[in-house]
Amino acid sequence: MSLAPFIVRPGPQEYECRIGVLDTLPERLKAHGVSRVVLVHGHVSWENAKPFLSALFESEIEVTQHTFCGESTYAEVERVKALVNETSAQAVIGVGSGKLVDVVKHVAEDIPPLYSVLVPTLASNCAPWAPLSVMYSSEGVFEKVDWLKKEVGLLLVDPRIVITAPKKYLVAGIGDTIAKWYESEKILAQQETQASAFLKAARAQAYVCKQTMVDKGDQAVADRDAQEVTDTFVEVAEIIIAISGLVGGFGDAYARATLAHAIHDAITAFPETHDFLHGTKVAYGVMVNLAYEHKWDEIDKLIPFYETLQLPKKLSDMNLGYLNEAQLRQMAQDAQEDDLLKVSFYETTPELIYQAVVDLENHFKQ
Repeated sequence: MSLAPFIVRPGPQEYECRIGVLDTLPERLKAHGVSRVVLVHGHVSWENAKPFLSALFESEIEVTQHTFCGESTYAEVERVKALVNETSAQAVIGVGSGKLVDVVKHVAEDIPPLYSVLVPTLASNCAPWAPLSVMYSSEGVFEKVDWLKKEVGLLLVDPRIVITAPKKYLVAGIGDTIAKWYESEKILAQQETQASAFLKAARAQAYVCKQTMVDKGDQAVADRDAQEVTDTFVEVAEIIIAISGLVGGFGDAYARATLAHAIHDAITAFPETHDFLHGTKVAYGVMVNLAYEHKWDEIDKLIPFYETLQLPKKLSDMNLGYLNEAQLRQMAQDAQEDDLLKVSFYETTPELIYQAVVDLENHFKQ
């Protein structure tokens, strides 16, 4: 194939990860002329994060708080935008997880002069890094992906906050991050893409994502369980949050999410999956992705890794073992029509997606 034009969006204007980094937030905001902010936060995670933001609350910066509704919806974007306009805020700060982060990024996109700051409370995906917002209905059903032109202004990670998140979020982050390699390798391994410096860099980062998760993911989870901020925990957390975002940042449509994420989006139509986190469902999508490419040896290599972290390998692992042929075909059709596949260079058909799901089920019956 001949390469189509693509845009490199490396990531936030500024990024820093270290213990105590949030003490620098007031000075960083003042350097951008910010004196009034809207701070969007969640519920449980906010109780863990709030003590680390004491420097902000003790500063002269005027802070208006907003409690996130729980879903990345257009209605929530409008609520936060209204609060920004009402308070004449110059910056919006998001303290929380992926869906909250996606709302904050969308607000900053819709109000161009607005400076954006993100403080992740868990290592569960690359949402803080990636210039896109995944939008859902108020019931948690996937609607669409909005690709953003504006990148995050400041991304600050304090490992002491991230490590307090429940174990399931880190496991989901590991599942989401291995997908960077498996979703993009078919495209990035081609001779044409290897002629591009940035696509070569995207492939290299995708491999780092996968291999580090496989080699060190279980130890990072053990460190999280022990509440020890080790070098391994920080490395895994940074790869989930930041390095995984570089894959799409360097590769654009050549290295964006493809079939594994399209499967994730399709199965959100089933209420039984709503209790499973994004990365957990993506991990199942990785299995379908590999089955689609007939990489059964790779599936078998991943099985011990999946079982150690209790990631789903088949439909019954997500309470979907009851799905009949018609439902599976509809799921395959929904995946085929997903925005992620439409803008990628990964070619699929509904029939082959359906067959991959069926073949994967049969593989685990052997």
